[in-house]
Amino acid sequence: MKPLTKTSFLKLVFIVSLFFIASCSKDDDKPIKEETETETEVTVSNFSISIDENPENGETIGQVDASTNTGSLTFSITEQNPENAFYIDSATGELTVADATLFDFETNPTITGTLKVANGDVSENVLVKINLIDLNEEKIYEGDVILKTQEEVNIFGAHNYTQINGLLLIGHPEDTETTDIINLTPLHSIRIINNSFQIKNNSLLTTTKGLNINFILGQLAISNNPSLERIKGFTSITSIPGIFLFDNKTLTDVSGLSQVTNIEYNFSITLCPLLSNIDWLQNLTSVGNGLSISNCDSLKNIDGLSNLTNFTDEYGYINFSHNKALENLDGLQNLNTSIIELSIYYNNSLENIHGLANIDVIQNLTITGNDLLQSLHGLEKTTSVSISTIIKHNNSLTDLQGLNNLNNASGFFDIKYNDNLISLNGLNNLHDFESLHIYYNVKLSDFCSLQNVFIKNSNYYYDSLGNAYNPTQQDIIDGNCSL
Repeated sequence: MKPLTKTSFLKLVFIVSLFFIASCSKDDDKPIKEETETETEVTVSNFSISIDENPENGETIGQVDASTNTGSLTFSITEQNPENAFYIDSATGELTVADATLFDFETNPTITGTLKVANGDVSENVLVKINLIDLNEEKIYEGDVILKTQEEVNIFGAHNYTQINGLLLIGHPEDTETTDIINLTPLHSIRIINNSFQIKNNSLLTTTKGLNINFILGQLAISNNPSLERIKGFTSITSIPGIFLFDNKTLTDVSGLSQVTNIEYNFSITLCPLLSNIDWLQNLTSVGNGLSISNCDSLKNIDGLSNLTNFTDEYGYINFSHNKALENLDGLQNLNTSIIELSIYYNNSLENIHGLANIDVIQNLTITGNDLLQSLHGLEKTTSVSISTIIKHNNSLTDLQGLNNLNNASGFFDIKYNDNLISLNGLNNLHDFESLHIYYNVKLSDFCSLQNVFIKNSNYYYDSLGNAYNPTQQDIIDGNCSL
């Protein structure tokens, strides 16, 4: 082969260059492939944290962990429990306290919610769980507290007192006045009241929800709250000196007192016409000295007292009066006690008193104005009544069976205005009384149960007037004791 000359070499370079240019030109004719569009992604993590209870409003809770591969995120609250507890910054995802009163361990040990984290149309949900740490806090107010307006409730509640060494009155002290109080939630921190607790004369208050009372040294008195429907906030109380519910015309739910087992002194419900049952008393086992239920027009039974077994005070009393729908007293069947006074009057639907079978009445016995009461069975344990015995205006009674064991009726004994009473049967064992008045029992014609007592002692004061037959003591002794 001949060696390349300079001229030949230049020709070769020229030809290769042309080939390379041609190749590049063909490549340039091919279309340029477009880059693939980036798909939006949102990455999140559920939020869980533990913080001390009782923070301040606006206090930072924490930051939601979320990111996106393009653009920016927005944060919003889908739901939370309880409502309005926390707030989220829509741009940063920072969680803060919205309502500090809800961050109370005893009320809401855990606060939950669901967040939405979005980038345009792409979004993810975040679950929120805030565990509250119970703090051993104690903040005591010395003296009585009277709160007459909602503003006063709010201001006092903001101090977060846990204990009041004095009386607490929510409402107006004058029964002729009223308040604008509608919400007791600001008082959620109060646990102990070392005196009585009164809620009275609040025309707008519908519920006591928001309270968290653990202990009351004095009586709980809830009265004259015409819009009050529910009593809440006392479920930690098992023993209390006294309960007094008076003139709460729309009250239907007293479940807030359902854990009470012992009432140290007396228990009274009056003028609560919509209260249809007392089942919330099912845990009550003992009462100090008094039980009274009156003017509760919707109350049909007292079965909620079925676990009541004793009165701790020897001077106890029982009163059931003006309860239009009350049919029986069976709820007292397990109460085994002696009481100084029993008053059963003007219960229009009361048919029997069998539930009193284990109760001994020792001073005053009054059975009056119970139109449907058919017998006195239930009083068999009563043997001696020392002050007064009154049986009147019981228009379905035909005799006095049930008083069969009554042998001593010291003081006065009145049997009056019992329209269908025919016989005094039931007084066969009576042998001692001070005065006996038998008036205006228009069908009464049989007095023979008194023959033995008058034979033994004719010096008792006895008077009979306006009955179908009105025998004298001597008539009865002689056997002329009935028509």
